[in-house]
Amino acid sequence: MEDPQDELRQPVYYCRNCHSLFIIIDEMLASDDWDGSYCGKCSSADIGVCTLGEWLEEEERRRKKREEIEWNR
Repeated sequence: MEDPQDELRQPVYYCRNCHSLFIIIDEMLASDDWDGSYCGKCSSADIGVCTLGEWLEEEERRRKKREEIEWNR
């Protein structure tokens, strides 16, 4: 049986603008200095990579911050 922690160590590509994991890679758009990847949610080409565990931790921080802002309205 596979170790559940292995999944958290897997690399994921995410949008640095909206934090979405919906990344599209269009090889027809690729050039020498860009691989053609962009966010399918906000269209940003600012794509980062980290482990799934790191992405989930950041998503939790972002969620808490959004909740804090809502509470302070």
